[in-house]
Amino acid sequence: MTSASSNNKTQSAHSAKSAASANGNYDNDDFGPVIDFRLRPFSEHYDAGFSETMVRRFFSGFGYDITAAAIDRGYESLRTELDEAHVVKAVLPGRKVYNTTNAELFDYAARDPQLFLVFPFLDVANPQEALDVIERDVVARGAKGVSIEPLGGNDVRFDDERVFPIYERLQELGLPVLATVSAFASDLIDPSIPRQVHRVVTTFPKLIFVAAHAGWPWVAEMVPIAFMNTNLYLLADFEGTRGNASPELRQAAECMVPDQVLFGSSFPLGPIAQGVRNIRDWHLQPEEERKVLYGTAAKILGL
Repeated sequence: MTSASSNNKTQSAHSAKSAASANGNYDNDDFGPVIDFRLRPFSEHYDAGFSETMVRRFFSGFGYDITAAAIDRGYESLRTELDEAHVVKAVLPGRKVYNTTNAELFDYAARDPQLFLVFPFLDVANPQEALDVIERDVVARGAKGVSIEPLGGNDVRFDDERVFPIYERLQELGLPVLATVSAFASDLIDPSIPRQVHRVVTTFPKLIFVAAHAGWPWVAEMVPIAFMNTNLYLLADFEGTRGNASPELRQAAECMVPDQVLFGSSFPLGPIAQGVRNIRDWHLQPEEERKVLYGTAAKILGL
């Protein structure tokens, strides 16, 4: 079978399963469709940037068994894990620290445009260039949001006023920004990060701000910021679904900010299907679980 035929067959099978899920025809492990809001596929630069040693360290560090998709890096294995997790949409964010290009992610997403949604990367260290990218790679191509990395290899804080024109334009467009907000955001750990994010979401109250890693290890600080600012969303990914951030995010999803917690695998540094199972192990009420796994992300994406 040719590669193209194989891809078409896989895509058809996935589409059929997605359609069945949309109609409520699930198997015994019924939990409905899922949106993975942060998945880094093995495109050219992600493949080079995520070494096997790095991937294995994150899986073992958070107590996960390594998956076939993370080991062989193949498209078919990834699709299998996405199917197992009932993922019907996956957000592919660009990241400067891995030198990804927006072009390579759009090329990867072209394998299945109904499944993959590219969030082009905006370099906040070059504000005018970032504004140009918004028009060229976001508006013109119909992208549903963007990815940024303040402090990631630069000295630009989240609340640096040089970034404000970028936030203003995204707020005008109603587009979400997905940012790495955690101990991993900066070269040296910076406990002022929650305060920086707080200033952004209060200064731009209509800006949809999604915090990858939910600000870990400062989740306890991020939850009340989200409680006071409904435009701040907390992404429950590998350390959020099983690590020490999990109890705080579970409580947030249950009562404090039930409309502001959403799932992302952060693959390949965390598993997709196991991440979904971990959310299910929170034993939320069905309505709250649906919000975390699908509803909140669908609202942000305008689906």
